[in-house]
Order: sequence, then structure tokens, then C-alpha cells
Amino acid sequence: MLMHDQSTNQRADPADMAEVERLKALMLKKPYFMMTRTMLDPARMPEVMLQHYRWVIGLEKANKILLSGPVSDKAGKPGAGVTIFRAESFEEAEAMADADPFVSFGAVTYTMQRWQLNEGRITLQFDLSDQSCVIS
Repeated sequence: MLMHDQSTNQRADPADMAEVERLKALMLKKPYFMMTRTMLDPARMPEVMLQHYRWVIGLEKANKILLSGPVSDKAGKPGAGVTIFRAESFEEAEAMADADPFVSFGAVTYTMQRWQLNEGRITLQFDLSDQSCVIS
């Protein structure tokens, strides 16, 4: 972990600040909304799993989901999950989240946060011969 010595704090160099602004201007700055689920009643999840998959795949096909999937802790113990929505507002994202069968059947609750995508890399590989795709 990188540690910063507070005793050596100095004013930022103007050239450094200009570089920060230049880099920020290059970033995508695309807003998304991140639904973070918290488990309420894991026993209810299996009974609505198919409906949940249909819900999430439907939103994926409608281009309303950037990423979605379950999470786990360091030991591999499953948690609930995260979904990142493409939406114009908190209200639109919350309406999609409220329609998640895991939410409506009481298996999970969620929090919603605005997430600004600035940086990262996605690599797509398409092989036309067999119609395969690899995302890394």
C-alpha cells in the first residue's frame, strides 16, 4: 500500500495540475448507475433465479446493462451482486432495479450509486470463422 507522508504536503505544481486537467479531459466521463445488492433472504433466491436471469438478459438485450454478476469475498463465500445500468437518471435506474425479481421477492435489497466511467480497457476478439468471441 502506498503511504503518503502528510508532513511533506506542498502545494501542487501548476504543471502537474495542468496535466491532471488534460488527462481528465481525455477520459470518457460516461455516467452509469451501480446497483449493489445486499442479501436479505438467500433461501428465496433459487425460487426466482430463472425470473432474475430473464430480467437481466432482457435488460442486456435492450442495451440497459453494462455489466452484471455475483460477488464473493476473499474466501469465496458468495455475496449478492452488482449491476451497472445505462440510464438517464437515478429514477430510471431505480425503476429497473425494483423490477429485479430478487428485489421484488424479498431475497435482496440494494443501494444505487451514480458511477462515472473514466478509465479502463476492454479487449474484444471476434473469430468470424466460428462466430466465437473472447472478452478480456
